[in-house]
Amino acid sequence: MNPQCARCGKVVYPTEKVNCLDKYWHKGCFHCEVCKMALNMNNYKGYEKKPYCNAHYPKQSFTTVADTPENLRLKQQSELQSQVKYKRDFEESKGRGFSIVTDTPELQRLKRTQEQISNKFISKRIQHFCSRHLHDSYWKDYSEFQGIYILFNTRGHWQIPS
Repeated sequence: MNPQCARCGKVVYPTEKVNCLDKYWHKGCFHCEVCKMALNMNNYKGYEKKPYCNAHYPKQSFTTVADTPENLRLKQQSELQSQVKYKRDFEESKGRGFSIVTDTPELQRLKRTQEQISNKFISKRIQHFCSRHLHDSYWKDYSEFQGIYILFNTRGHWQIPS
């Protein structure tokens, strides 16, 4: 017994049979659902068990959620809850202040090295100033004030090295 055509419902004989999309078709009935272009096994695209040409193949598109009053209310409610949470977190952390992070051993080593290099540079600069301008025993000490180094002599006078 010969099957029936999926389009016209008539009997499909083996000489004109196209078996595609789990159905049987007459060669003339196997055409695009939209433009009726004749299709074959090489140029058809199936969608929901129906043949389409490449130009009319239905595109998969995502549905959008309509802005119904209920959806708008839910959106507003979730925004309010989010703001409440952020405000609560802010209020909780308000009195805490900042937490101090302890330096790692590597960072402490780098700071010590930088201080040593800085102190050596300052000492050399002060020694160079002293040897250039006055006798070494004239200068008693030096001090730092807001990043400026000040030399003190034995008589209580001071000078900023250039």
